[in-house]
Amino acid sequence: MLSDLTLEVELGECVLVDGDPEAASALFRVLAGIWPWGRGRVDLPADAGMIAIGPWPFLPEGSLRQALAFPEAADGHDDAALQAALASVSLPHLAPRLDEVADWAHVLNSAEVQRLSFARITLLRPNWIVLGDATDALDPAGADAMLLLIVEQLPQAGIVLIGRHPGAAEIFSRRLTLERAADGEVLLHEVYARRQAAKLPRPRPLSVIDRLREGYGR
Repeated sequence: MLSDLTLEVELGECVLVDGDPEAASALFRVLAGIWPWGRGRVDLPADAGMIAIGPWPFLPEGSLRQALAFPEAADGHDDAALQAALASVSLPHLAPRLDEVADWAHVLNSAEVQRLSFARITLLRPNWIVLGDATDALDPAGADAMLLLIVEQLPQAGIVLIGRHPGAAEIFSRRLTLERAADGEVLLHEVYARRQAAKLPRPRPLSVIDRLREGYGR
C-alpha cells in the first residue's frame, strides 16, 4: 500500500496526512497497532502517552461519565471537569446526563460521538494524538474548532491527523499526501483472501477409527 514513506513527528507539531483513502486507512491502522501486514519500522511512544482515535471511537456501555473518561476510571475527574470538557466541544446539553446509563455509541449521532472523543482528549491530555478520519462527520467549521481545541489546550502534544479533514489545511504545520503504491491493489486482494480463508471451517481431524478404516480401504 505504501512504499518509501518516512515520517517523523516532533512534540508540538500538528501534521495532516491525506491522499489515497485506502493508504491513509492502512497507515492509521499501523500506528494504532491493528494492522499486522507489511514491512518497515515504526517507533511509537509508550501506550500511556499516546491515544489513537478513529471515526467511531469506542464508547463503553454504562454511564456517560464512564464513556467520557474511558479508559481511565470514571471517578478520576470531578463533575466540574467533565462538564467543562463537554462544554468545550459544544455538548453542554449532555452535562445533566452524566450519570445516565445507556449504550452511548447508539444514543449519540456520529458528529456527537466525534465531539465526545475530543472532550475525552482534553481530559486525558496525552502527549501524542493520532486521529484517523476523526473529524469526517463534522462540518468544516466544527472540524476546525475541534482541532484548534486540542492544539490550544495541548500545545506540547504531537498531533497526526490521517485521512479526511473537512476543515482548513492551514491549521497544520505540515501536510503529507499519500499515493497508493503500484502493487497496493494486489496487497489488498491478498489480505482479503487471507481473511476469507481464516473464516472457512477447518476439516475435522480423522479419529483413530477413521484412520484405520481409511487404511483398510486402500
